[in-house]
Amino acid sequence: RKIMEASPIIFVFLLLLPTTKQHGGGRIISKPIRENRVNIKRFFNNSEATWTFITTETSNIECKVDVTLAMNSTFVKFETSFSLNGFRVNVTNFGKFQRLYDDADKRNYTNYNAIFLSNPGREPYGYERLLFQTKDNSCGVFLVALNDHPYQWYELRVRNSSRRMPRPRCANYYLNVTRNKGKRRQVYTVECQRIFYPRLERAPW
Repeated sequence: RKIMEASPIIFVFLLLLPTTKQHGGGRIISKPIRENRVNIKRFFNNSEATWTFITTETSNIECKVDVTLAMNSTFVKFETSFSLNGFRVNVTNFGKFQRLYDDADKRNYTNYNAIFLSNPGREPYGYERLLFQTKDNSCGVFLVALNDHPYQWYELRVRNSSRRMPRPRCANYYLNVTRNKGKRRQVYTVECQRIFYPRLERAPW
């Protein structure tokens, strides 16, 4: 518990120890994970807050959290809140469900795995693509991209109820997909609960 409070990133690596194996020369590498058939609608179909746990994004954003406000068969409306330089920022987003698969035979995939992002009254500005999700939807790995911009980054997101213990397979997938993709940084800490839930005099987390 003390390790987790100090650094979620360290905790994730500790979680992965049972899923690694040693190869010649003493080098430890993670076992590869096959992508499952993801369903982004299923991931968003939840009223629980979803925290960005770790990211390769390079800004100073901290305590990023998404909450689904409404959803139908075509769109999801959700609020993204985060802390930037000591200020809390709230942004309303619309996501239009899309299928963005790399596979040549993408016709076999019927689930939506991405959303095109826009703000109310504005043109789409980017997309989020779900690369991996656990069966209970408590953890997911996302690729985020902006239109007309080469910059992309990866996020590991967890439900509020699972923020202290992301599923090992989800964390392992994130480590594999972000290898050589930039520096990983911690976004969520226990302090985020106190920032976004100030009515709690003493947070039990």
